[in-house]
Amino acid sequence: MRLYLRLLLITLASVPLILLLILTVDEPLAGLLHQHGAPLRPFFAGFMQAHDAATAPLLPLWLWPALLLLFAVARLRRWPHCTIWLVALLTMISSQGLRNLLAAYFHRPRPWQVFGHLAANADFWQSAGQFDAFPSGHAAGTAGLLLPWALRFPRARPWLLGWLGLVCLGRVVLEYHWLSDVVAGAALGLLLTCLWELATGWLRPGRSAKPLLRAPQNVK
Repeated sequence: MRLYLRLLLITLASVPLILLLILTVDEPLAGLLHQHGAPLRPFFAGFMQAHDAATAPLLPLWLWPALLLLFAVARLRRWPHCTIWLVALLTMISSQGLRNLLAAYFHRPRPWQVFGHLAANADFWQSAGQFDAFPSGHAAGTAGLLLPWALRFPRARPWLLGWLGLVCLGRVVLEYHWLSDVVAGAALGLLLTCLWELATGWLRPGRSAKPLLRAPQNVK
C-alpha cells in the first residue's frame, strides 16, 4: 500500500504542473499542431477508432454486476489480486462521473472550437456556448481502466502505460483537448485508482503464515 500512498502524493503534487501547462503550453502547442500536425492525424484517428471499439463493450450497465461477480468468486478462491475487479469497476464509474461534473463546472472549449471560432480563446468558465474540455474524459476513463492493472502487474505496465500515453497524445493531436486537459484527466484516473486501492485493501485475503522449520536438535 506504500506505492499507492506515494502515487497519491505525486498526483496531488501535479496540480502546479497542470497550472503551468494551462498558462504557458496549451495554446502554443495546439497552434503548432494545428499548423503542422496533419501527418500525425491519420495514425491517431485510426488508433482512437480502435481504442473506442475496444473499450465500448466495457460501458454497458450489465458489465457492472459481472465485475462484482468476478470479485466475489476471486475473493472466495482467495486470489491475492481479487480486488482488481472491484477497483476497476469503481474507478470506471467514478472517473467518468467526476470528470463530467468537473467539465460542466470548468466550461472550457476544445481546441477545434477555438480554431473554428466557436470560442474566442481557451479560457475556463466561458460565458456562452456548451464546452466540456477540461479534464479529458478519454484520458480519465482510460487511466481508470488501465492503471489498476498496470500498478498490480509490472510485466504488463509498459504496454498499458503506452496505450494510455497514445490515447492522451491522440486527443491533443486531433484537437479534441489541450495538453493540460489530458494530464488532468490521467491524474484524475490515477488519483481515483489510488483511493480505491487504499479503500478496498482490507478485502484482500491475508497471506497464510507458513510455519518455520526448526533444525532438529542433536539427541545425546
